[in-house]
Amino acid sequence: MDSIHFYADNAAKLAEQYDSLSFEQVHGDWLRWLPKHGSALDIGAGSGRDALALAQMGLKVTAIEPVQELRSIGQSKSADVSWLDDTLPDLKQVTTTFDLILVSAVWMHLTPEQQRQSLKRIAQLLNPNGICVVTLRHGGFDDGRQSYPQHENEMFEWAQDNGLELLQSAFNHDQLARQQVRWQTLVFRK
Repeated sequence: MDSIHFYADNAAKLAEQYDSLSFEQVHGDWLRWLPKHGSALDIGAGSGRDALALAQMGLKVTAIEPVQELRSIGQSKSADVSWLDDTLPDLKQVTTTFDLILVSAVWMHLTPEQQRQSLKRIAQLLNPNGICVVTLRHGGFDDGRQSYPQHENEMFEWAQDNGLELLQSAFNHDQLARQQVRWQTLVFRK
């Protein structure tokens, strides 16, 4: 089973799991970099928790979610958010630039080559001085989802190649108390 099918088949359960945590619980370590106004792109928006929170903070939000079942859940609770069916690394439907790009709990599903291509595309979509936040999951899955290694040193090199400056790299425990999982938050500025 590939990851897209897993998310489609388990959308309601996963949305409940995602929504059991607040935006601040998951993303509190980088909020000092959050733009006070402007536009945001939430890539892999899932249940819409983060997109809705960003919209409530006054940002104009576009959410990308390739899984129709999750996108429907997100759309039902975030009317102020524009939703698109698209995927990394291409993001063919995204035609504007943003002040904030959030890629939370997505990177591990991309091959190393897709990760490199995705960071290049993200850099193209960031406004000057725009902020990009990428979370890296360290620890695999035991439920059939595919994941790939994530190496921060390569990320730092790719970021530099694409005009992105590293502002923060922070490790965090898993908010859902999964012992084999920890997260790394990377914050870049264009």
